Amino acid sequence: MRLKRLELAGFKSFAKPTSLEFKTKITAIVGPNGSGKSNCAEGMRWVLGEQSMKSLRAKLGEDLIFNGSTTLPRMSKASVTLFFDNSKKDFPLGFDEVGVGRRVYRDGVNEYLLNGSKTRLKDIVELLANIGIGLSQHNIIGQGEADRILHVSHKERKEMIEDALGLKAYHIKLLEAERKLLKCEENMKQVRALRKEIQPHLKFLKTQVEKIKKSAEYRKDLKEKYRTYLFSEEVFLEKKTEELKGKKNTPEQKLKELYARKDEFSSRPITQDKTEDGSVADELEKIKKEISDIRGNKTRLDRDLGRLEGMIEVEESRGQDEEGEDVVARSEIETLLIEVEENISAALEESVLDQIHEFLRDALGSVSSFLNRLDNLPSKESSSLRVEELTREKNKVTETISRIKEKEGELVKREKELGGNLYERERHLREMDRALYELSSEENALKDQLRSIDFEAERINLRREDFLREKQEAERYNVDMSGDRQKEAPISEDEREKLRKDIDRLKFRLEESGGMDSGILKEYNEVEERDKFFESEMGDLEKASVELNNLSKELLEKIETEFEEGIDKINKEFNNFFGDMFSGGKAELRLLKNKKGAKKKDDPEVDDIHSEDNNEEGIEVKVNLLRKKIQSLEMLSGGERALTSIALLFALSSVNPPPFLVLDEIDAALDEANSHRYGKMLEDLSEGTQLVLITHNRESMKRAGVLYGITMSGDGTSKLLSLKLEEASEIAR
Repeated sequence: MRLKRLELAGFKSFAKPTSLEFKTKITAIVGPNGSGKSNCAEGMRWVLGEQSMKSLRAKLGEDLIFNGSTTLPRMSKASVTLFFDNSKKDFPLGFDEVGVGRRVYRDGVNEYLLNGSKTRLKDIVELLANIGIGLSQHNIIGQGEADRILHVSHKERKEMIEDALGLKAYHIKLLEAERKLLKCEENMKQVRALRKEIQPHLKFLKTQVEKIKKSAEYRKDLKEKYRTYLFSEEVFLEKKTEELKGKKNTPEQKLKELYARKDEFSSRPITQDKTEDGSVADELEKIKKEISDIRGNKTRLDRDLGRLEGMIEVEESRGQDEEGEDVVARSEIETLLIEVEENISAALEESVLDQIHEFLRDALGSVSSFLNRLDNLPSKESSSLRVEELTREKNKVTETISRIKEKEGELVKREKELGGNLYERERHLREMDRALYELSSEENALKDQLRSIDFEAERINLRREDFLREKQEAERYNVDMSGDRQKEAPISEDEREKLRKDIDRLKFRLEESGGMDSGILKEYNEVEERDKFFESEMGDLEKASVELNNLSKELLEKIETEFEEGIDKINKEFNNFFGDMFSGGKAELRLLKNKKGAKKKDDPEVDDIHSEDNNEEGIEVKVNLLRKKIQSLEMLSGGERALTSIALLFALSSVNPPPFLVLDEIDAALDEANSHRYGKMLEDLSEGTQLVLITHNRESMKRAGVLYGITMSGDGTSKLLSLKLEEASEIAR
């Protein structure tokens, strides 16, 4: 790493753009007091990140800007840029030349630039730490700061030495790790609080989501059971309907055939036959009664006839002499004839046959006529005449009885005919009645069977209506009804009933669970995602915390190890340079650590004067001069302090050579002999570090490859002149 050039514009007395090239190992800047030589060193200090205006001999940022002169107006900004050769890639950048710049404006705004692009101070500090340049800027020793390293506190001295040893990068990393760790712990605290805050709501949402998930399970189960049930039910209904149609066809066909057979019976005059049979039966019954009556009358007539015959015989055997006997006979005949008349009248009244009726009527007339004639005959003649008349009447009665018997025979014959015919007709009718009864019984059985089938069909229709309602209800649950129903495994009626109960149970549970609420589910997913994010963040933060703690421990161990090793090396070089400067003597750096159990500062038993020395952690400088006992650095003279500071600075630069070292008149207090030794030390040091000297010392000028002369021009600005080594040597002589 080599410093190539310095460019200043509007910075303090360098109003015009000014460029200083650093092409040699040692470059010296010379000029009278007040010419602006130290402004170059301060510009370099400022561009490297110096934040203390006091160190730059200013109060405000605008004090660094050229404020104008009698001939030049004041500038609106100041800028300084340092250019480094990065051909060896000491900077982790892909440029062979790296320019680090800084600007300040009248309003106090600062800008940091890297190769002309704006960047952050943090980035500049980290970049410079890679080459061993820290904010303590131990490599830039300003005017009057030669013994600053001896005046600072133990802690500040330790920080300067850590910078010189190149430990600044570790400290930056450690500081960054601690800052990140602190931020990490704050984030962990916030994450814990945020996660704790959402836990009750998350728990509530989780309970709701579990219900929703359970509801989804119920819904899924319901859809599956619904699908199985509806498929099975539909197949069952179709099958049952077809089965009932088949079962109905047979009895319907039989019933049609039965009706046809009944129609055949209906086509016969069965009713008429029954009516005629009734008439024949009535007629037969009437004939039977007539026969009975005739037989009764015939019997009475036979009895009367016998009496007439007896009377005739008596009348013939007795004489006709006595008138009294005639009276008796007349009286008996009259009585007998009256009985005959009555019997004939009775037969007439009861007879139902026209011919017999007429014959009896004639017989009755004959008897009446006989009695009239008997009254008109003389008593003597009456006996013979009565015999004749009785005989004639007997003959008539006999003839009547004969005719009655003939008619009785006809009636008996008719009775037999009607009875036989009626029996046959009744038998036929009984057979027809039996056949009709059997048809009616079969009809009733078929109708009962059809009613049973119709009842079953009605039950199936009602079940189909329930099925259609269920199917419509199933649409609410988006049941997939696609597919071949016939391929579904058949299930029994008991299994369907169980499915029906399961469906009702699942529907009830769905209603109880409240159904699906996409808002709750969405909110739960968001809150759960947030909780998972917090959990992940907490895991990352805990992991980062562990890593940062481990990194901090590693950095602290590395800093401590390298610092202790560096102190040993520095002590060796410090002692050598100190011996060279003072032609003897000893010098060393001592590491101070906090004493365990050290008393607090407010403890009255602790001496305030020595409390810092006893308790402050840092670096203490111890020196011993020949022929002079030194108990503290305050006992050194100004020259001795200057030489001690130079020896320590050179020791630091020897152990860990910085890319460049700026020394602003630190050799002002050296006498000729020490100046010579100082010059020799500069030459040795320049082998590893590029030197920029601001000096009035001739020995220092002699070692420079290029001399820049700074003068104050008439317009109040610093002007730059350059001299080659030969010219510089001539001037130096």
